[in-house]
Amino acid sequence: MIGRLLTGVFAMIALTGCSVLFPEDPREGVEADQACINRVRTAMTYQESEELRDTAGRYIPTFTFDITRMGFSDVKKLVQPGSDETAGTRLMQETSDTTAAVERFMAMPVDEKGAFFLGREPALYRVRGTAQSLPELLTSGCARQQADMRLIKVTWERVGARSSAPSSRTHKTMDS
Repeated sequence: MIGRLLTGVFAMIALTGCSVLFPEDPREGVEADQACINRVRTAMTYQESEELRDTAGRYIPTFTFDITRMGFSDVKKLVQPGSDETAGTRLMQETSDTTAAVERFMAMPVDEKGAFFLGREPALYRVRGTAQSLPELLTSGCARQQADMRLIKVTWERVGARSSAPSSRTHKTMDS
């Protein structure tokens, strides 16, 4: 009797300790738009935060999402006809170093149909958004999130900027 009681007590302690030993992945589940915006804003430098206050001008954003925790059927819903589904696969075939392949993937231009880096952690989805003001970037990026998907990076380029001029800014919203 006492043995069973002690076993039950130890089992309860072990189960509650699981969250300490194995914390939940913050990329899992649904994140509210405001929670996303707050998370992104907290990760910003003062200069980046100030730049986003600029309401003059239009910018074309590129959003990068971590989709590592998304199910295959949910990832398939992101695929649009003409999207670059093999971008990450091609880069991994060229190098065995995941870090180098991710860096090259992040440097690739993408369009509104998006591009994918799949197969290893991290799994990424990059997509270009529509022209908008800088203050709208975070709202529109966070609104595109789905369950088990997190906005991790936003880059933007001023509409009409010459490609030779360094007019695009990058903002990393989470440590990778």
